[in-house]
Amino acid sequence: MGRPLPPAIETLAATNHHILGETFHSMAAIRYGDHVAKISAAPRSASVRALTGGPISRKAGESALRDLVTAFFARDAAEYDLRAQLCVDVDQMPIEDASVLWSEDLSPHQTVAVLRLPAQDPYSDARRRYADDVLSFNPWHALQAHRPLGSIMRSRRYAYPSSSAYRHTVNGVAEHEPATIDELPG
Repeated sequence: MGRPLPPAIETLAATNHHILGETFHSMAAIRYGDHVAKISAAPRSASVRALTGGPISRKAGESALRDLVTAFFARDAAEYDLRAQLCVDVDQMPIEDASVLWSEDLSPHQTVAVLRLPAQDPYSDARRRYADDVLSFNPWHALQAHRPLGSIMRSRRYAYPSSSAYRHTVNGVAEHEPATIDELPG
């Protein structure tokens, strides 16, 4: 019709790309010690950088992302830069409004760690069951020095545990937070 699409529709209509080549952003702010930051993970190793922008065929099927990730890790390792973008101006980088993208010109991302993922079977039956039935995600499961900030994160403080409790009750599986990597199934 010649009209631009609203941003939400444009995002949904965008071409899918290989998920391992994407950069992931926290969107909402967290406490970063004495600072406030948003966190991102960006492809570092050549193996995942090569996947950036790689389109996924519309005929790839409903499990395309799982299949691509499984095939990749069957033969390859991956590294990502874990980065912090510090809030340097609360007017231009609001903490309460997670929909506002923070300008990289104002505050560039700084690499603070490297995340190394070895070759593995990321979707074995044991791992899938453990992830689906046992684990829970909650951004409030963090050190006080890295606690979530902003209204969207405050709403997650109650929504995520409620959802997790319901899922664990329905599945009849006790929630368990691993203390070490050794507790994860192979």
